[in-house]
Amino acid sequence: LVDTLPAEAFAQAHVAGSLNIPPNSFATWGGWLIDYDRPLYFICDPRQADELQRLAQKMGMDQLVGYFDANAIAEAGKRTESYARTTPDQIRERIEAGDVRLIDVRSDAEWQAGHIPQAEHHFLGKLPETVRDVVGDKPIVAQCQLGARSAIAASVLQAMGAEVVDLLGGFQGWQAAGLPVTTADQTCSPNATTCRT
Repeated sequence: LVDTLPAEAFAQAHVAGSLNIPPNSFATWGGWLIDYDRPLYFICDPRQADELQRLAQKMGMDQLVGYFDANAIAEAGKRTESYARTTPDQIRERIEAGDVRLIDVRSDAEWQAGHIPQAEHHFLGKLPETVRDVVGDKPIVAQCQLGARSAIAASVLQAMGAEVVDLLGGFQGWQAAGLPVTTADQTCSPNATTCRT
């Protein structure tokens, strides 16, 4: 069940167990995240249905069953689940204290160029395969570069049973707040002249 709502709206209210892949991200992430062996339904604006069906078929998804009108779903009261969104400043202390588990879903190249010291790297495209390794007894903070991919990741993690929080602004927002970052062998503040190795 793929809901095409914008991330902010999806975070506020969505159908339990649905994945959030907005239309402009479907061609990129649909093939990674959708199980080709299971029936596929969209929750979308009916005006988007034909294009989403075309994209799904182009990607070889032959289990497409149909779609639900997004407005009808909302009016029926089916959007019963939500998740929190937070800023780097708001969540920093919990991350540094280990109260939450920070999952960075960016690419290998982005990760190696710099990441938050407490983060664990789980590429978004493979998250359904590794999700059992990250869903546990702590809330999970999903993080990417700017926030679009982490919102998709948050829906994947929540659908698998995790208590999830989406980090607004992602790694770029963390850096902009002047918070510590690390590479493979060093940790530094973006404004620092020296780094701690």
